[in-house]
Amino acid sequence: MTDGFEGLGYADALPLGFERLARLPEGAALAGINYENQQVLVADASLDDQRTHADKKNDEEHELAEDLQRVEFKVNVLIQLVAQLLNREAALPPVRSFRLHAYGIDWLVAGEEALPGVGLVSLHASRHFPQPLKLPGRIVGMHSDAEGRWVRFAFEGLTPSVVEMLERLVFRHHRRLVAGTRTTARG
Repeated sequence: MTDGFEGLGYADALPLGFERLARLPEGAALAGINYENQQVLVADASLDDQRTHADKKNDEEHELAEDLQRVEFKVNVLIQLVAQLLNREAALPPVRSFRLHAYGIDWLVAGEEALPGVGLVSLHASRHFPQPLKLPGRIVGMHSDAEGRWVRFAFEGLTPSVVEMLERLVFRHHRRLVAGTRTTARG
């Protein structure tokens, strides 16, 4: 899907907040935001990375692969428990419908007017990892469709590695959506 941003995008509804800023973060503050985003994206990718059943069967060391799978399962359970505990303590932003791209995000507004300016989007992009992505940028407009009014927010100051990891995140979700569509069409 392309909704004004180049490349693939994916739509979802997750906790998303927006904080208006007087100016965009710079220097050490921006470097810290990029570092944290990279850590969140790496964690999300590793939690999302699941080996297929066929890969497991083809492993030369099948027993070792099964042991590793059990350890991965236990670690995932622990991470989910910690995430649930942290989410109980943290005040999450409201769940909003959004369309994420590597260079920007659109989100559905619930009555409030979003004026052009700079800010920081906090997106809890992973259901398994409790840390949000913090995406600096600028509101570049609004548009409407059948679902309602959308804010268009272009990212600014993200490092090339964070942009690349966002592209991978979008692609993983897009691939999952396509695979789900094929499965439902066959069933």
